[in-house]
Amino acid sequence: MQLPEIPVAPGDRLIRSISVAAAAVLFPLAAAAQQKRAFTPADWYRLTTVSSPAMSPDGQRVAFTVTTVKEADNRRHSEVWVVAASGGEPVRYTSPSTESSNPRWSPDGRLLFFTSNRPGGMGNTWALRMDRPGGEAFQMTTHPSGSVPRDGRFAVWADTAPRDSVADTTTWRGMQAMARPPHSAITRPLDPRRFDGRHIVEMGYKGNNQGFIPNRRDPRSWKAAQIWMQSFGDTAKRQITRTPYSHRNATVSPDGRWIAFTADAELRPDSMAQAERDSLYRLPYNRERDEADRNEADIFVIPVAGGEPRRVARFMGSERDLAWSPDSRQISFVSSPGRAQSARLYVVNASGGTPQNVLGSWQYEPDEYRWLPNGNLAVSAAVGGRTALFTVSPRSKQLREVLGGRRRLSGFSHDRNGARVAYVATAFNQPTELYVADSNGRNERRLTRFNDQLNAEIAWADAERFTYPSVGGLEIEGG
Repeated sequence: MQLPEIPVAPGDRLIRSISVAAAAVLFPLAAAAQQKRAFTPADWYRLTTVSSPAMSPDGQRVAFTVTTVKEADNRRHSEVWVVAASGGEPVRYTSPSTESSNPRWSPDGRLLFFTSNRPGGMGNTWALRMDRPGGEAFQMTTHPSGSVPRDGRFAVWADTAPRDSVADTTTWRGMQAMARPPHSAITRPLDPRRFDGRHIVEMGYKGNNQGFIPNRRDPRSWKAAQIWMQSFGDTAKRQITRTPYSHRNATVSPDGRWIAFTADAELRPDSMAQAERDSLYRLPYNRERDEADRNEADIFVIPVAGGEPRRVARFMGSERDLAWSPDSRQISFVSSPGRAQSARLYVVNASGGTPQNVLGSWQYEPDEYRWLPNGNLAVSAAVGGRTALFTVSPRSKQLREVLGGRRRLSGFSHDRNGARVAYVATAFNQPTELYVADSNGRNERRLTRFNDQLNAEIAWADAERFTYPSVGGLEIEGG
């Protein structure tokens, strides 16, 4: 028996046709989504990690570190790659047979330095020429590195010795014997053949370019860090300062006239400052004394040719991360005004004055920052479980988020003019990849796709964000 045909209106026929067509399109997409699987431990070995982006001074290229996992060797392997900031295929620039990482450009963009412990050299700094095609990596121990003025004529830095001499001290020379008499140790080893090394009884036991530091009961020698200068194209290094106190955070002004640095607030010799800390350490705990805020360092300025230091401001705390404004009239720095207070970003006139807190009562702490050509500051910060890039005006103190979203951003690297910024981004459903954008957050572009194949297979887990109030009105984030 044949059923009678049910009459269908033209409009209903059109709707049914569209529904069938839509189902034909959506079904493969839904099936593909269902085919994705959960992340497994075996997938860990397929992940590629991108880190340490470095934008060339002209903003045309970005160098970065690519790290993969060698499952058979049970280790990670890192290489330096380069990609055009306008997009294109990334290119590996270092040998796959050696470990290489941490790329950084020379101020003129002609050299790309990177870190590698490859054989045949002294120290771990190597370089590639970027102003000509091809070429093997080589070492340049005499090339200046440090803070550079706008015209790029020279570099200044603070250290205990010229840079090429310091390179010799970075090699580990074994552990000095201190656990047996007559090395003033507090114990005697049962079997010196099994343990004849150093017995650590002090909190501070190692130092950069110093290695192991003698315990307090052993003789100490002091060599204060001085400011050095070297012109590009010249191997001669000139010592600018000769003082019994150390200089830190040496930074030259963009106009090349002044050098700012931090030092002991009273410019005491290093030995005297350490003696005070040692004497306080031996006293019984006293809350009023030991928890009191201290002015451990201040900012000073000297002419680039040398001279008497001029204090910029007396400020409680320990200033760090100095940077000059583009017009060389202001100095910015990061400091905590009190022992239990959050780090803040400050700006002070180079001629002297009261530092101004440009972040106000903002509950988050600054991470990296730099001055932009328009006089604003670009500041990155962790905001709960994510990271974002902000701009803030030192005058109005208005903070504006320019790059963010529900992801972690890191390694912000600007070009010479502060017009573009490269960075690494990762999210719950997206492993690390390299991005570039204008410094105002516009025209964001993804430059690498190392993990696309894995993303096509994995149904990444998501997380729900929630917050709850904490002490002092602060907001605590969870997920």
